[in-house]
Amino acid sequence: MTIPERRNYSSPVRSARARQTRANVVAAAGRLFAERGYAGTSMRQIAAAAGVSLETVTQTGRKADLLLAAFRDGFAGNPDAVNLDGLVGRGRLEELPEMVARLAAGVRRSLPIWRAFTTAAMADPAVAAVRAELVVARRAEIVARLEEAGVPASDRLADAIGLLTSHEAYDHLTGVCGWPHEDYVTWATEAIRTQLAGALGA
Repeated sequence: MTIPERRNYSSPVRSARARQTRANVVAAAGRLFAERGYAGTSMRQIAAAAGVSLETVTQTGRKADLLLAAFRDGFAGNPDAVNLDGLVGRGRLEELPEMVARLAAGVRRSLPIWRAFTTAAMADPAVAAVRAELVVARRAEIVARLEEAGVPASDRLADAIGLLTSHEAYDHLTGVCGWPHEDYVTWATEAIRTQLAGALGA
């Protein structure tokens, strides 16, 4: 008797349902992390908020993984990539104010989850490692954008632009110093323009 080979069955409906469940879990985790912080949020609470079982949440990822996914989702609108597209290298310098405004909107939207992310990095080595990786990846991405624009790229220039557009800078100026969001956008735009002009020798 010949035993038929087992076929791999992939259902588009099942795949779509799994993606939606993951998105719901990440969204619920993001809300709780932003409201309660990393330490104050448990996997069981995430499960309850998402309306799924604890097993489903643990299958989605570790707590640190959910925090990172929630941050990325809040910052870029995409759970799989932090996107700095358009900051430099994808348009003319005249378009810089609009580019910075879009990036600043993402920073403002994701600020609560970034605060949770930063706090978690001080207590959780796994989160700290991911945060360090993000810094390196962000620098590399800015360097790549500069090179695409024909700007002599360096780690120092990329770091300066990264700082100007960082959550830390935005939080300090708008949260601590009380700057309106629009004033931050104007300041960041001019500061980046100055950095780029210096690199171009203008």
